[in-house]
Amino acid sequence: MKVLTTLAFLLLGWTYSIGQNKIKGIVLNKDSHQPVAYATVIVNDPVTGKTVNGAVAGENGVFSINGLKKGSYNIIIDFIGYTRQELKNINASQDLGTIYMTAAGKSLNEVVVTSHTPAIENKTDRVIYNVAADITSQGGVATDILRKVPQVTVDIDGNVELQGNSNIRFLINGKPSSMFGNSLADALAAIPASQIMRIEAITSPGAKYDAQGTGGIINILLKDNPAQGMNGTVSLSAGTRLENGSVNLNFRKNKFGMNVFFNGNEQLTSHTPSSRTRYSFDTETKMTQSTTTDFSRKAYQSGLGFEYGNLTGGISYSYFGNRSVASTWQQPGDIYFTSDTRNHTGTVDWNLGYRQHFKKEGRELYLLYSGSDGSPYTSFIQGVTRSWTPGIDLQHNFSADYTHTVNEHLSFESGAKVILHHFNNTATSIPDSTQSYVFDYRMNIYAAYLSAKFALFNKFDVVAGGRYEYTTIAMGKIPSYGEFLPALNISRKLGEWQSVKLAFTRRIERPDKELNPFVNLSDPYNITMGNPYLKPEIGNNLELGYSRTFKKGGNIYAALMERINTNDLKTYTAYYATYPVGDSLYKDVTVTSRMNIGEEYNTGLIVTGALPLTKRLNVRENLMVYNKHVVNYLDNGNKTNGLSWRLNINAAYNFPSDFVAEAFGEYRSAWNSIQGRVPQVINYTLACRKLFWHKNASIGLTATNPFNQYIRQVTTVQTANYSGWYLRMVPYRSFGISMSYKFGKLQFKKEKGQEEDYQNNPPSM
Repeated sequence: MKVLTTLAFLLLGWTYSIGQNKIKGIVLNKDSHQPVAYATVIVNDPVTGKTVNGAVAGENGVFSINGLKKGSYNIIIDFIGYTRQELKNINASQDLGTIYMTAAGKSLNEVVVTSHTPAIENKTDRVIYNVAADITSQGGVATDILRKVPQVTVDIDGNVELQGNSNIRFLINGKPSSMFGNSLADALAAIPASQIMRIEAITSPGAKYDAQGTGGIINILLKDNPAQGMNGTVSLSAGTRLENGSVNLNFRKNKFGMNVFFNGNEQLTSHTPSSRTRYSFDTETKMTQSTTTDFSRKAYQSGLGFEYGNLTGGISYSYFGNRSVASTWQQPGDIYFTSDTRNHTGTVDWNLGYRQHFKKEGRELYLLYSGSDGSPYTSFIQGVTRSWTPGIDLQHNFSADYTHTVNEHLSFESGAKVILHHFNNTATSIPDSTQSYVFDYRMNIYAAYLSAKFALFNKFDVVAGGRYEYTTIAMGKIPSYGEFLPALNISRKLGEWQSVKLAFTRRIERPDKELNPFVNLSDPYNITMGNPYLKPEIGNNLELGYSRTFKKGGNIYAALMERINTNDLKTYTAYYATYPVGDSLYKDVTVTSRMNIGEEYNTGLIVTGALPLTKRLNVRENLMVYNKHVVNYLDNGNKTNGLSWRLNINAAYNFPSDFVAEAFGEYRSAWNSIQGRVPQVINYTLACRKLFWHKNASIGLTATNPFNQYIRQVTTVQTANYSGWYLRMVPYRSFGISMSYKFGKLQFKKEKGQEEDYQNNPPSM
């Protein structure tokens, strides 16, 4: 920690002589006065026409271009679906104020828009992955896209980590949803890749963001289109493991816009063989199990969103479910048993927002109400035992955010939020009624924040703020608690193409559904259960990063990071010679649950990049190296150290005649857990896509692990009173075909052989 802090101030201090002339402004829709998020702003030399700098507007439409020499420039503001604006002879420094853009809807019948949005964008608080250029994920789901996002890793079962931390706050279009609460892997598998526009991995969230999730925030943004008129897309895919379909329609006229979508997918039944060996030192007994599991999953979603002037809203319905049928043969005793477990969740999400712009420029009030009503359901059958557990998962979110710009060097943000969360499970079990229970959980969070953005010594851009969250829980004797959560982000432009940043955030991971004391007896010798005594985990995160954009396209990002968790939440397994559940007594079992085990120190190096090696060949890479030091107070302060690394590489080649081929490979090394060792994972995907019908239609082929039917996973466990060995053969090979068609007045294309670089290749209309 001290080394990182010292390096941070040395690096940030080394930038004394760079020019600080700045051009800034805000881009708004002329009709609705809504921000034109991610509009491209280009700064050109008026004599040579050469691009000297550029920026992309933020979600609020605000942009700022630093490091300019004194003089005059021509400014181009552009975005898909809008008429390009050009401002000539603009002096640096200057505040351009509000720039209004007009939606290009009057003559779009034959208009072709050329887009140069980079696949990867590095911001001071997040990394953005734009999905449009992703070929290998065509026909896939959100999980497949997340594997490509820099600083994100996804394991073989769909569990997600951000910078090595799995405690992540997931959002859909910037809003929470209870669909993520019951089963994250199922929820992500319910969203087709064809429905996603981009994914934001927010590693250093500011004070305005909810502090839930010590790992950070992942925001999945679904497709929308700001163009006037009607347009849409239809996508279909079929394969040996997954089938997908989606329809997306957009309509916009003047101030009114609407988006309607429907999608569905099914993961076909897969057959997974596994075997387990466990030896108990206390009883000197050995147990072996051979299991086969048939697993299937299905999902569908539908919804609509609208925008009218300053008012926005939307409603959607999501359903996903899975079924797992397992057969197990156990020794000693020649014991044979089967289980049938089914889960499904239906969720309604809704939101209504109002944005008020005041006469004084740079002052804005945003009011938002969002809600989510989920209906999780689980059923279980094993022999004569039957259980079923219906539930409710209801959330209400009320927030108010105010932005106040004092001058070009100083602005403030403040706001308040109330989160009301009610979760209930009612479990019924027969013939052993003692395993029936009612779990009722109510959590309310009351939050307020204040944040300031200012220039320090005319050299550093600083965003500093604090958030206070007070949590009340109505369940048992869990006390209420409050937490102050500061956030600091210091960045510095180094000329036209480089920047450095130092970010610190303090975040919290509140256990919720993990508190449910439900006992999963699908395998009566390897029991899993909830823990109603969990405490919140606190994370202190530090990141020192360097970003570089190249003149000929592409970018790299390198960072050192340190994450320190207290009350660290981990999955923990204990062995029992006998274990009572209700009126039943189970023998020779392990019990697995989440526990506050102690502290974790996670130190790492991150290097990501997107580089055009030639005009036709583009390569993206994502490398992360971590050392985890865990102090486990459950095992008398036992310390675990483990170095792990993860690398994925994506290469795409653009052939003539609108044909693209792509290859993606990923390696995740084995690593030491607190009770054993987790195996390595290797997977790869090959894909190609052909555009036709004036680039309105496409057909693609995808192959994942084509030469290996299974991925072999061996997990070992070593504790004070037992050791274990678990082999699982995960079916991962798949082949697929996908098709898509775009219709309407607006067509999109990317110039052949051009890298996605907004600074060197400005968009054109």
